[in-house]
Amino acid sequence: MKKEKNTTIHHVLKYIGLFGSVEMLKILANLSKRKIAAHFLGPLGVGVIAIYMNLLEVIRSCTNIGLETAGIQQLSELDDTKQHNQILTLAKTIRTWAFAIALLDVVICVVFAFFFENLFFEPGDSHRMQILQLSPAAFFAPIMMGECAILKGIHKLKNVATVELLSAIATVVSVLIIYWNLGASGIILAMNACVLSGAIIHLFFCSRIISYSINLFSKEIWKRGLPLLKFGIPYFATAFFGAITTTIVYKIISSTEDIGFYRNGYDLILYYVGIVFSSNAIDYFPRLTSVCHDEVKKNDTVNKQINVSFTLTTPLVMTFLLAMPLIVLALYTNEFLPIVGMCVMAGLFQLHRSVSLPLEYVSLAHGHSWMFMILESIYNILIIASTYVLYPIFGLVGLGISLSFVGLTNTIILSIINLVFYKVSITRNNWMLIVAGTLLVAIVMMLCQNDNLAIRLGVGIPLTLITAIYSYITLKRGISNEQ
Repeated sequence: MKKEKNTTIHHVLKYIGLFGSVEMLKILANLSKRKIAAHFLGPLGVGVIAIYMNLLEVIRSCTNIGLETAGIQQLSELDDTKQHNQILTLAKTIRTWAFAIALLDVVICVVFAFFFENLFFEPGDSHRMQILQLSPAAFFAPIMMGECAILKGIHKLKNVATVELLSAIATVVSVLIIYWNLGASGIILAMNACVLSGAIIHLFFCSRIISYSINLFSKEIWKRGLPLLKFGIPYFATAFFGAITTTIVYKIISSTEDIGFYRNGYDLILYYVGIVFSSNAIDYFPRLTSVCHDEVKKNDTVNKQINVSFTLTTPLVMTFLLAMPLIVLALYTNEFLPIVGMCVMAGLFQLHRSVSLPLEYVSLAHGHSWMFMILESIYNILIIASTYVLYPIFGLVGLGISLSFVGLTNTIILSIINLVFYKVSITRNNWMLIVAGTLLVAIVMMLCQNDNLAIRLGVGIPLTLITAIYSYITLKRGISNEQ
């Protein structure tokens, strides 16, 4: 008997392939944007961008009620039962709440400009006007988030892929034009232009499917949104703590140039393997939500996602580590070579995201935002503590070691929590795969510390090729067994 479509390796690979190809183009677009910023602004300018981005994240976290996640969850359930009128009502509710959040974000940006200036910048530096000028970005980000939630919730996955790709391309064009003509003085304008272009593209595509409509004066709409708010209170706390965690990490680092190095290194780590994880929120989460009350199907769905993601990620991370100096030179400038050591030592963090991400979505699929808050809080505390200990000793390399430590620890914590509370257990085969992959990546990380290029590549490249061939054969055999 054939297994259900939504639990097959073929299905997972199909959507990783679909969104992975788009994600690859999107990643190239985002990295091009950072290459442009690095070329025109240098490490100091990139550090300033990182601080402004963190400021926007703090503002958003103040009003982040988990609208996107809750909206996707509820729309997915309605879509499965074909309740068209309720879908329209919920979409209107999401848009109304998103608009209200957008207005509130602007108020926070304006009213607390003086506070943010003192929190994020050194005394004597005047940045209040620039903070006020970030209001458009603060406004349009929630609007874009609401439209994205609707597209994902009603399973318009190809539309999501198209929208995200076009948004990424629009940001590249925007920053190129602005930084080319204005340099560092165009940072605020570029940030606003990126968010605005993304919001316009999302609105255009989503409104063609469900006409845009809000009602700020409807008691029914606000009442309909209360379950979203109930779900989102812990999510708000999680987002706020996450933004504050980034702020604390920046304070520990203190040097604006090192902040720029850290932000670009961290983004590079996330972007590179993003091609594998691109289907998690778009396909995997709605699929997991629909089977979360069936223990057998839930376990099968989670373990298939982990198996495919980890199998694909292992050779990719190994290749990434070996080619790191070339990647940094290609994507940035030689001024950014200090991030090579950090990115190499963060290899296990990259690898274990293929395990932690599928596990993190289990609590969200059940609608347990309080559990999600607890897990994220533990994660953030680990980030702060490890950064505080390791950065003063090892510098940027210490930040990479910190990330790997957190990645490993997070996998262990998540596996225990999911087993105890959700009866989701990682299979023995998957644990063997995880241990083997961890050892292989750790070996390559150590090889990359060797100054002898012949040893580094002579051992690293054959090991990576063998791993890639094994991954290919394993996945091909898995698909054949399902047919």
